Formats: sequence, structure tokens, C-alpha cells
Amino acid sequence: MRQPLTELLESRDALTSQLAQAPYSYITYLKRAECHNDLCFADLGAGDAYRALLLIDEVSDESGEYHEQALETVRRDLENGETSTDDGRRVTFGRDTLAHLSDGAEADIPECLSSLAPTLEKGRLSCFEILSRLLIQCGCLRSAYDFAERGLDAAPGDPRFLNLRRQILKTNNAALLEEDPRRKDWNCNPKIELPEQGYARRELYPWNKHEPDRSSKESVRFLNGQMKKVAPKCEVRVVDLPVLETDPSCSSSETSSTTKQLGVFATEDISPYETVLQETSVLTANNRLHDPLCDACSAPLPPISSLQTPLPTCTECDDIIFCSQRCHHLATSLYHPAVCGKPDLEAVAKDPSPLAATNALYLLLLGRTFALSETQSVHPLDLDETRYLCGDFISSPPLATPYSALSRKLPFTFHDNIVAPLHLLEKMDMDPFISLPATDTWVLQTLLAKFRGTASARMDPRTGIPEVCAVHPMWCLANHSCAPNVRWEWVGDMKLMARGGDEVVEWGGPRKGQVEGGIRKGEEVLSHYCDVELGVRERREWAAGALGGICVCERCLWEEEEEEAERTTEAMEGQKMEEKAEESVDLRQLLDRSLRI
Repeated sequence: MRQPLTELLESRDALTSQLAQAPYSYITYLKRAECHNDLCFADLGAGDAYRALLLIDEVSDESGEYHEQALETVRRDLENGETSTDDGRRVTFGRDTLAHLSDGAEADIPECLSSLAPTLEKGRLSCFEILSRLLIQCGCLRSAYDFAERGLDAAPGDPRFLNLRRQILKTNNAALLEEDPRRKDWNCNPKIELPEQGYARRELYPWNKHEPDRSSKESVRFLNGQMKKVAPKCEVRVVDLPVLETDPSCSSSETSSTTKQLGVFATEDISPYETVLQETSVLTANNRLHDPLCDACSAPLPPISSLQTPLPTCTECDDIIFCSQRCHHLATSLYHPAVCGKPDLEAVAKDPSPLAATNALYLLLLGRTFALSETQSVHPLDLDETRYLCGDFISSPPLATPYSALSRKLPFTFHDNIVAPLHLLEKMDMDPFISLPATDTWVLQTLLAKFRGTASARMDPRTGIPEVCAVHPMWCLANHSCAPNVRWEWVGDMKLMARGGDEVVEWGGPRKGQVEGGIRKGEEVLSHYCDVELGVRERREWAAGALGGICVCERCLWEEEEEEAERTTEAMEGQKMEEKAEESVDLRQLLDRSLRI
């Protein structure tokens, strides 16, 4: 029987407090994994179970970086008479085991580990079972199958892992049947053909005390102070925007519910072609190794032949170059000290495959966020660059909505959301256990939700693969329209320019003929998240990820109605032609009968 929500949240808070006191306790991580699962956060539970598995490996490996801390924590857990089991219950250890653990002498470590081996193996099996079970819920069936197989390798014939393996294949077959009801071939290689792309709740977590009320007077006042620095003729206001549908079959014209968001408005008339906003950000990333880009703003570096003086560099790092003294100063004061002199970090997520390019950029944005946080001693969610970003979160509390019925989800894979961020922390020389308050899985998920809706990207012009991305907190406050009144340009600084002349988007709606451009005082500054030259269907598909649903701007609604009217007209004409054809057949049949008579 599921515990009430309040009790589960209290249990989670208590376990998190225990991890603050004993950050290397794998048993506490396993307990919190099950608590997160009970709260319907399978992704967070999988993150806890994986950290527990890493800690068990650290205890077993005398050369492990955290071996001594993890072993000492196991000693304390055993002295208290409990540790992890394969069924989550308490286990009491005999005098022989405790005797080996009570003596901290280094010479006894091998004997101590030998005595611990059965205990650690039970803990490892618990990790495999929890990871497999929770990853099934997330839809990462390939990773779930891998952990079930690892469980069977360690414990052949164990019914838990046999059942999990059957469940994974059954889940996959059900999805294939839904996709193609006539499918008859169910054979697949589960190690390479099972789906890995899954989803997690896009949640404003109940324990997240860092998220501000973006529509409060205090937030708007702070944002307007920042906005005046980059867009002197603009201000931030609270606006009511429609709640977007994610199901294309739903009629977007029937959207009625709204949500409070922020928008940017002109406080003075802005002329055509005038610069509306110019913003610098160091929350940037590029996934190309040794590309000639500024480390801070990701602007292309000028050719060496054109330079009169050398570009500023970091003397402690190889290939860390800045496009200007300004960027060098921003880097050294905001983020670079946290990553300076760490050569292993330079190759992380660089030169990925085309399919992995986008997720590599999100991972590198996480890395830059951690560097900003470490250098400034500020929690990652409290940074000026991240605090006010919109994450398009679900407002319903945990347990209120079944996972399968959630309208907004966060893309999730075991590697991209759990393994890769922990590997990144390792290369940054950040202890993933001590740094838990700043690097917990829920913090990563919150940051990724914000980045997915606000980051801009530059593509390789030859391949169309994203190579550089950035988050500009003021720029992304401008709402989307498929008939925008500004265009944006990002080379170092992000710029918004008022459209004019041929740049003004012409379409057949209510504003047809209004092509003078510019922005009048009081009008909203409207940017665009897609190629506005595309048709309505293509535009909506392109922008859905950033918007969190199907665009219902004025232009899209008008063009949708026009397309529907055209389809209705075509259907009616087709029906008339069919009726005429049927009448023609009837007349020929009557004529044939009369001739036979």
C-alpha cells in the first residue's frame, strides 16, 4: 500500500539529510531510490541506485578514489546492525564480520573486504534489480535489459532478473504491436534493438526551494534591472499565454486555459533595423575539439594573420583562448578557475556522433553551469544565468497524475541523464557524493528542463549538426511568434534587431499589408524559435521542443484554418466527382438495359 504523499516527502527529506551526514552510504542511497520510486520519480530513483552501485564498487576496489570513505561508512552501517539486502530488509551481521570491520588497521583491509564480499554482493544485486525495474518505467529498455543480464550473470537463475527480462520484452512487444497491429515478427536482439530513449517527469519538485515565482513583483523588478543593461528600450511584463497541447490531433483553436509567463515589451518606439537587445553570456558550450572558438562566448576567433597583438589565453591550459580581454576577464571571474589546469576535461563530449551532438551540448552546458557554481560559490539553480529560466514544468504534485498520462515530459536516457553527468563531475575533480546538494539528479533534471526550452544553437552549415549552443537569460524572455517583429543574430553577443522592409514576415492574416516593420511603444517584442519560411505543420514540428507544445500564434491559427478549409473544399469536390461518376455508371446501366430490351 502506497504511503501518503506527506509521509513520502518527509521520508525523502530525512534520507537526504542522512546523506548530508554520511555521503558515502550506499544503503541510504538505495533507501532513497525506493522512496523516489514511490513518489513516481523513477528517474531520480535510478540516479540514486547508480550512485549506490558506484559506492559498492569503491568499497571493493582498494585503489578507488573514495575507497577509504566508502569502507569507513560501511563499517559504521554494520556497527549499527544494518545494510542493504536484496529485499530491502534489515540484516544483522555476526561477530566474525563485525570483528574484521572493527579494526581499522590498513593491514587488515584485504581480510576485511573478504568478509564483506557477501554483503557487497547482495548490495550489488539490489542495485541491478532497482536499476532494471526503474529504467523500465522510464522507457530505457536497453539499459534495463543490461542490468537484468548483469544480475543473472552474478546470480544465475535468480527469479527477480528472469521476471524483469520477461517484463522488458513484453513491454517492447506491446509497444511494437501498438505501432503496427499487423506485426508478426517479434524477434529482436535486445542488446542493440531495444529502445533506449525514454522520458521523465518535467517536474517542479516539491523540495526545490531555489525556483522563484517568476511573475512576482520582486522577480520582475530584478529582471527589468538586468534588461535595461542589454535592451534600454524594453521592459519585462507578466503575460497570460495559452497552455499548449502536445497532441497534434487536438484542435489548437480550442485552447482556452492560460498560464502566467513573462514577455518583453517596447517602452519606446523602435525603428526598423534598430538593435533591440545585445546580450553577452558565458553559459555557452561547443562540442568540437580544438575548433577556433572563444572559450567564453563561443565566437569564432579571428585568423592569426589578421592580429596585431596575440589573443588573451590561459597560461595554465592548452588551447584555451579568448576573443577579447573582456571575455578573458569574464571567464577568470565567473567560471574558469573551477576548470583551470584539468586537461582530461577538454575532451569530454567533444566530436560526438551526429545523433549524439545535441545531448553532448546539453551535457557541456551542465559542465559550464557547475563551473560557474563552483567559482562563485552559488548553487547551480541560484545563478543569474539559470535562476529565472523557464523550465515548462508540470504543476501537478507527485502521485496526482499517472506517468503515462503526463502531457509534458523530459527526454531521458540512462547514459545522458545519469552516467555522463557523473563522468563529467569526475573529470572536473568534483566529488559526486560530497557535492550532492548541487549535483543531485533532480538538480540535473531541473537544469536540463530549463536548457531544453531556452538554449540557442549554431549548426554546421555543411552538415546541419548543432555544434555550439548558449543560454542568454534576457534574450529567451522574448516570446515566440511565427510572424516575429525581430530577427536574431548570435556571433559572440546575442542580438535582436527590429525587422524592416523585406525582413517583415508577410502572411494572409489580419495584419496583411502591415509591412512597415519596427516596433511601436507598448507592443510585445516577438522572436522566433523556428524557420518562419516553413509551412504551418513544419514550423510547429520544429518549434514544439522549445515551446513545449503546438504553436498557437496568430499566424499558425489562421494558416491552420485555411488548410482545413482547403481540405474541406477538396473533400467536397472529390465527393461531387464520385457522385457524378456513380450517376454516369447508373445511366450507362440503364442504357444497356434498354438496348437489351
